[in-house]
Amino acid sequence: MTQDSHWALVADVVSARVLAWMATRQPGAELTPDVHLYFYDRYQRLAQWHQQHGHAARARQLLAKAEAHWPSGGGDGPPYAAAMAMPRPTRWTCTDAVSRQSLDGPDEAA
Repeated sequence: MTQDSHWALVADVVSARVLAWMATRQPGAELTPDVHLYFYDRYQRLAQWHQQHGHAARARQLLAKAEAHWPSGGGDGPPYAAAMAMPRPTRWTCTDAVSRQSLDGPDEAA
């Protein structure tokens, strides 16, 4: 996995916050679960970057912000398996699609 750039992560969070602010200015508008998961991911990556660079207090703050977005994003666990019904595969057939007839006449493709 490549190392995330601090400034790229900050730019992601800032631009997403501006877009979210603009989108929620309408009455009754709410952020979708996907937006909350995006914020969770970015804040968690930013917290990880700060932790790796010795900024433990800032990492804790960002991790708390990330965890605040997790429940709103539907983050209650991994996607669970579901029983799926599929049709029974058809019987395998072999088709011999080769012509046995010789065509020696003129080429009429043109």
